[in-house]
Amino acid sequence: MTLPSTRTTALLLACLAATAVAGGVVGVPDARITVDTVAVDPSEPVVGERTAVNVTVASSAGSAEPANVSELRLRDDDGEIHDVAAAPGALSPGDDLDATLWTTFDDPGEHRLTVEVTATEPVDDADEDSDPPVVRVQRDVVVDVEPAETAVDLRVRPLSPADLREDDGDAEGVDVGGVGGIDGLLGGGGGGLETGSDEETVDPMASPVAVTVVNTGTVVTDRVSVTASGLGLEDSDADEPSDVGDADAGEAANGTEAPVVDAGPFVVEDVAPGEERRVVLDLGPLDRRSNVTVTAAFRSSAGSPDGEGASGTAESDLSYPPRDGRPTITGASVTHEGTDRVVVDANLANTGDAEIEGVVVDVTAADGVAGTADGESYFVGVVGESDFVPFEIHAAANASVADTVPLRIEYTDRGVRYVETVALDLPPPPDDGSDGRFAGVSGAGIGPIGLGVGTVGVVGTVGAVGIAVATVVIRRRDV
Repeated sequence: MTLPSTRTTALLLACLAATAVAGGVVGVPDARITVDTVAVDPSEPVVGERTAVNVTVASSAGSAEPANVSELRLRDDDGEIHDVAAAPGALSPGDDLDATLWTTFDDPGEHRLTVEVTATEPVDDADEDSDPPVVRVQRDVVVDVEPAETAVDLRVRPLSPADLREDDGDAEGVDVGGVGGIDGLLGGGGGGLETGSDEETVDPMASPVAVTVVNTGTVVTDRVSVTASGLGLEDSDADEPSDVGDADAGEAANGTEAPVVDAGPFVVEDVAPGEERRVVLDLGPLDRRSNVTVTAAFRSSAGSPDGEGASGTAESDLSYPPRDGRPTITGASVTHEGTDRVVVDANLANTGDAEIEGVVVDVTAADGVAGTADGESYFVGVVGESDFVPFEIHAAANASVADTVPLRIEYTDRGVRYVETVALDLPPPPDDGSDGRFAGVSGAGIGPIGLGVGTVGVVGTVGAVGIAVATVVIRRRDV
């Protein structure tokens, strides 16, 4: 084996030394630089969302020299540079500095990013002509990017004007803070008021509805537009019993539909993912019970406006005005009183969730049955939730002509006047000289009045007197 000559060895060592000085990439031996932390905010960004990469660069306390951090770079696996922070600062031994780099992502899934730090040591005066020693350190971070999904859930709850009155009973204004969690009022007297203070009041609303917009997506909905539309019943004579279907079907006996609600659009504030915004929407004056659809059209600019899921709509249905009371006839019996009169003995029960007021019971005219004379109706008054009141009413009836006795119940529920009619079977007159007592309705198994048929209409505005009519024929049931 031939050993290299002394001259060859010296030449090799000189070349290596020259390479180290000229390149300057072998590190700064006297300034030890590290990337302490890399934090992504938000931690799980969505496609198109501007994302911050917060970096902390530190110099070890054992470093002999300070260092200037000349550049921070953020790049991806393909080498593409996402952001650069030039000359973020200098580091003394034991110090650190913070910097923020920014990026966005075009596709969902895992993305690996690399933070690169370039630092240099100061050059001694004697070495002014030399390039400063350079050190480069880096650290990777993996980011889980979610797809950009714009989705909104909509919940609505009918209110009555009384729900928005001030605590002292003053109906002159609406107490915004009086409805828990409500952020503002939209439409009618509200006019898009944003509630910075519980002291703010506006004119009373005719038909208030609490609307809750919930962001169930992954991006901020930066514009939500709420509208309301609805149909009422076109009923020519609301006082007469009718055998049309449930009023909630939004269709009258003659098959026509009448638009009665057309409110909005109203703009709701931005809603962040997982958050909700609650407002009160005024449907305006209504002259009949209506089926209302509240629609929220929403959009987000976090992702591409043309991208899938960047916009959409959500709907929720309700009936207005709300009916919380449920009058129910229980324990009813029909008794003959001579040859041309009958006595109806029954209970008026309330199976609903709130009291009903101004309850009046009488017999309405029909074939073979004379209606209750003016001033002779039975006034029941207030019937509380899960309460009942017994009543007795007399009527003229011809059993050879009439098969039923139409019993009419008028009541007020949340400021709206309703009329519902129950037809009680009329028994034949007794042949044995007895009193002819007959149980026309059993208290067991009979549901709320109108459940089988429902409300036909409401006449009048909320808070004023209106009329709704429903009919149920209750078949004979012996007890």
